[in-house]
Amino acid sequence: MERKVCFITGSGSGNGRSMAIRFAELGYDICLHHSGRDPEGAERTRALIASKGVECKVLVENLAESGAAQRLFEKFRAEYDRLDIFINNSGITDGGPIMKTDEAMFNKLVGVNFRACYFCVAEAGKFMREKGIEGSITLIASNHHRVNFRGGFSVYASLKSAMVRFTKWAALEFSHYKIRVNCIAPGYIVPIYEKHEFDLEQYIKHVEPRLPLKRMVPPSELADLAEFLASPSGRSITGQTIDVDGGDSLLNAPLESYRFEE
Repeated sequence: MERKVCFITGSGSGNGRSMAIRFAELGYDICLHHSGRDPEGAERTRALIASKGVECKVLVENLAESGAAQRLFEKFRAEYDRLDIFINNSGITDGGPIMKTDEAMFNKLVGVNFRACYFCVAEAGKFMREKGIEGSITLIASNHHRVNFRGGFSVYASLKSAMVRFTKWAALEFSHYKIRVNCIAPGYIVPIYEKHEFDLEQYIKHVEPRLPLKRMVPPSELADLAEFLASPSGRSITGQTIDVDGGDSLLNAPLESYRFEE
């Protein structure tokens, strides 16, 4: 019996890596993707996944560039004959006051966080339809889609809101082919990168008391939800966005904490 395939963008490290390992443990062959910034880290991830007895290949593409999503899926089609799970995990977190935002940052964020997402989902849907696979597509957004957090994230939050709305459109259009599309919107996730430019323990101690549940989201719980949405238990769920943030989006910051330009 042909083994099923899971393809995750932005999976050479971080949260994408955790989800890739989870689906490998479930017996899926894994296609990793990274932007090219850390090939050594992606190779370590590939080796770890391959050690679990499944096939794992790595594709490289800078999704900030125009046409990158289409090129990425051309590479995928050259390597794989099926696609059962696609997770759009790639994203850039950046921001600043509206009146100080330049087009370079704006275009980079739009390119990765929405344009690449839109066309990767489109390509994944086309591939599943062609192969007659009733697959699952999951977008990783952010709880910024719901709340105006302080810090000047107008572009980032707007794009995450667009991802949530796009999830509903894709779910409706793809439903004819029994392809489900859902979205996970995390809040603060415990960073799991190999190197941190800050004191991780102090960071967690600073953030967790501010959350209603007093805990950041472990990456394993993101993988739990991705697994559930792709499983038979989630077969009646489509077009939905689930916030996973320890209750963070239930709050809002006081007015004086927002960044305003005089």
